Amino acid sequence: MKTPTKPLRPYLEETTRLRVRYQEVDLMRIVWHGHYVAYFEDARRAFGRRYGIDYPVFRTQDVAVPVVNLWLDYKLPARFNDELKVKARLYKTDAAKLEFAYEIHCGRKLLVTGGSVQVFTRPDGELLLTSPPFLEELYRQWEGLWIRP
Repeated sequence: MKTPTKPLRPYLEETTRLRVRYQEVDLMRIVWHGHYVAYFEDARRAFGRRYGIDYPVFRTQDVAVPVVNLWLDYKLPARFNDELKVKARLYKTDAAKLEFAYEIHCGRKLLVTGGSVQVFTRPDGELLLTSPPFLEELYRQWEGLWIRP
């Protein structure tokens, strides 16, 4: 899934803010490219806490949710001490997966876009072909919250 420029399906989103720390930059004082994945994770965790699908919930439901696809598009670098706004957007789907799109901004500048796909498995790694019941229930609870394109 390539990050859509315009949402094609209903979605929910959450934004988190963070400041670039010294240990995240290289000698040129720009963020090392691998740290953007961690910034995506920070936004995904903030999304999960807001909407009730954070990792502790997955554990109590006896499912794992591994990332099976991840991509980033670098547009501009973040620098030491920049305050970043990281947005995670979950797209509604009938499939047994979580599809996220991400944007990282510094002020009005768009620095990075990307996306990830997570699937549901049993703890032993067996792939679940249908969404877990708790996710179906969350979708029902979110019905009035989906942002429609």
